[in-house]
Amino acid sequence: MKKWFAVVAGLFFGIALLTTGAGAQQFTIKYAVSSPPDSFHQAYADKFKELCEKYSGGKIKVNVYGGAQLGSEQDNVQGCSTNMIQMTTLAVNNLTPFANSVGFMTLPYAFQKIEDAYKLYKHPFMEELNKKIVAQANVRAVSWLVGGYRVFTNSKKEVRKPEDLQGIKVRVPKNKIMIAAYKSWGVNPVPISWTETFNALQQKVVDAQDNPHIVNAASKFYEVQKYITNIHYLLWTGPNIMSEQFYKKLPADLKKAVNRAAKEAAVYEWDFVAKQEASALKECLDKGMKLLEPTDNEKEWIRRAKTVWPDMYKDIGGKEWVDKAMAVIYK
Repeated sequence: MKKWFAVVAGLFFGIALLTTGAGAQQFTIKYAVSSPPDSFHQAYADKFKELCEKYSGGKIKVNVYGGAQLGSEQDNVQGCSTNMIQMTTLAVNNLTPFANSVGFMTLPYAFQKIEDAYKLYKHPFMEELNKKIVAQANVRAVSWLVGGYRVFTNSKKEVRKPEDLQGIKVRVPKNKIMIAAYKSWGVNPVPISWTETFNALQQKVVDAQDNPHIVNAASKFYEVQKYITNIHYLLWTGPNIMSEQFYKKLPADLKKAVNRAAKEAAVYEWDFVAKQEASALKECLDKGMKLLEPTDNEKEWIRRAKTVWPDMYKDIGGKEWVDKAMAVIYK
């Protein structure tokens, strides 16, 4: 009888260890995506979920909430900062109001080609940047995405040079640098949140916007826009941010799993975008949009836009910080 009791007691003790021990501790990531289901934001989130659950051995469960179910991109930054949500993907300009150290990526014509962004993302400089992001916004960037150049679209007329923008109401994100770029081209843009952009274009509150081809196609902007001007003033870059409060609670092995999944999912997204940009442009053209090349290889667009750089230094960490980032990009 005593032996039987000892065996049963041992079994219960073992079960208790399995259910309460550190090895069985479970974590859940509430992951918010503010873009459409067929966007590259969603593609990244789905791949991250797959890899994170795999590399954590099921100790981390990732629940993805797409289609702006949990709010705008800036809403989600605030949610991550307070750990109401644990992760989100967003355009870098929507992190800038919370962590100005990332703002150099939104300087017009900062990236001459997409490969420059890949080089930056792989450089140790990004660890220094992440420390600033954590200190400023209480979130960390676990990886970075690209999404193509933000080409200009509008519903009113052909635009090839800055002067052609006259009479066009342009939507921009609520970002000082992007607003300044358009002002350098002679127009006063209208800041509108991403989730309200399609309706604003449809209802003629604004006539124009800028985004990569893949975003334009995924958002069906061909239904409300006619012309595409192939400018390259801003490469879409964006962090995948995680609540620092949540990240610090993870055991070392799960931090490693998160970091590995995030980096590998980013490489997947880079390839995804490279393949999708051309087909997205073709879709927009097939739906009736017209592609226009800027006059004189964009020289006047570039000249005017770069005049705003000095005015922005104080808002993005100072000239020394910007120069340090540019040295990495153009080394």
